[in-house]
Amino acid sequence: MDKKDINECIDQIRLISLSQDVSLDNFTSEYKEYELFLKEKALAYQDKNISYTHLLISREDNTIMAYMTLSTDAIQLTSYEKEDSDIDEIPFTTIPALKIGKLCVDDKSRQSYRGIGSLMIDFARGFANEINENGVACRFLTIDADVEHNPKVVEFYEYNRFKRNEKYGKRTVSISMRKDIYSM
Repeated sequence: MDKKDINECIDQIRLISLSQDVSLDNFTSEYKEYELFLKEKALAYQDKNISYTHLLISREDNTIMAYMTLSTDAIQLTSYEKEDSDIDEIPFTTIPALKIGKLCVDDKSRQSYRGIGSLMIDFARGFANEINENGVACRFLTIDADVEHNPKVVEFYEYNRFKRNEKYGKRTVSISMRKDIYSM
């Protein structure tokens, strides 16, 4: 079966914030830690202002197709990494960012559509742009690519133009990555 491109179905989906009113029962993921986080911890993290969860919902049947959690972050960059983003004249080593803490696509949606994860990154970039428009600086999207649960996830983020962070290079269960929201 050919997968549909999610970008061709954009009028059939919507992004909403997680609330107690949303049923999470039908969301499944081969990555059980991510499924359990959504069902058991995400609301508590929101209540404590640790991260906010955003759900991609099908307008047709209100099923959750994917979710991501977002929180503020800051990232340390080497002088080379700053030069690469054309901010080498900035004297700070720590630069403001928006962190994608979790990003997970529902198993059934992954089987039917392509591009959902990339679309969620586009939505995160939109949130980062809104932060800037509201007068709070944000230069990067950051992610700790969870190679412990999904060894191929780094390829996905590199495809979406994330770069590995040199200052955080010795990790084994996750790889710190960044995407400059001002570069395509």
